[in-house]
Amino acid sequence: MCQLRRFASILVTSLLVAVVAVGQSNSGELRIKVTDPSGAGVRSGVALVSEANEFRKTLSTDEAGDLTVKRLPFGVYHLKIERAGFAEFTDSLEVRSAVPAEYIAKLTIAAANESVVVNDAETLIDPHRIGDAKHLGSDDIANRVSSLPGRSLQDLTNSEPGWLYEGNAVLHPRGSEYQTQVVVDGLPLTDNRSPSFGPEIEADDIQSMSIYTATFPAEYGRKMGGVIEVNTARDPRQGLHGQVALSGGSFDTAGAFAQAQYQWGKNTLGVSASGDRTDRYLNPVVPQNFTNTATTGGYSASYERDLTDRDRIGFSIRHEFSRFQIPNEQIQQANGQLQNGDNFETMGTVSYQHIFSPSMLADLRGMVRDNSSDLNSNPLSTPVIAFQRN
Repeated sequence: MCQLRRFASILVTSLLVAVVAVGQSNSGELRIKVTDPSGAGVRSGVALVSEANEFRKTLSTDEAGDLTVKRLPFGVYHLKIERAGFAEFTDSLEVRSAVPAEYIAKLTIAAANESVVVNDAETLIDPHRIGDAKHLGSDDIANRVSSLPGRSLQDLTNSEPGWLYEGNAVLHPRGSEYQTQVVVDGLPLTDNRSPSFGPEIEADDIQSMSIYTATFPAEYGRKMGGVIEVNTARDPRQGLHGQVALSGGSFDTAGAFAQAQYQWGKNTLGVSASGDRTDRYLNPVVPQNFTNTATTGGYSASYERDLTDRDRIGFSIRHEFSRFQIPNEQIQQANGQLQNGDNFETMGTVSYQHIFSPSMLADLRGMVRDNSSDLNSNPLSTPVIAFQRN
């Protein structure tokens, strides 16, 4: 009976957490339809740019002229469509809601002698944004300065103003102590994400980031010193696409990341995996950098299907880990101390979206998450022998 009550309590708590997590996303979706003068769909090249959101994508529609771009940060976008035999099409549009925005572009036949003067749409400033938010797009993430294992997300965040960077990559928004919330694909994580306390979310697995230190959108709550919204990598093109990234540096640091996505019809399947090792994981306490080796890694898989034009369902699983040594001081090294720590995280999510009308959408997300952190000390540890099982 006692175990039954405990299970019921956990279930109720989980449901409450799921309710709180609904809607924690500041991004929308754009559905583009490209047609010829008769209204028939045509395959075309599509360029979508938003300077304010650091977003630049060159895509293409399918044979029916359809293109869906998901998880677009709210803002103003410049659209350019090109197809041989047709005049170039340009326009500006806005994404302001989680409800998918539908846009129809009707191409015209190109004249034999035609000159086109295109004035770039102003997308550097969003006139509807009441406060400043920093957005990092896929180009910024891909061209970032290389980081030590366990710090890629933190280093990207620290590259923007408003953050204090403590030892071992602990982020303090505007000096606030431990008030950072990370939102991954709409689900909030409020625990400390620094290398000492949890495994990292690999930056190569991220499509875009929105970083807030003030004027938080209403959909966020709980820890409000700073919010880091992360959208994991997704390629809207049909077929198989992927990437492989290799890195290396001093302190015998090396890493590898691989990601692939296959999209067919209304189905999208994605997988990723990463692994890193280094001899300088935490900040050393003496110049000799004693006992500071670490290995990190993880993998993820996701599946998403558009059941209808109004219904979408998705599943994902993510597992990450880190194993590391605690740096020794001189006296600890002389006595032969060896302390090892590790962090493990497994997270499974399910999402369902239904569009009721052009102004109403239901977006439900649930998460099951298991975290553990351990610390072990050998008998020679000094001045204390510490153990931890969380």
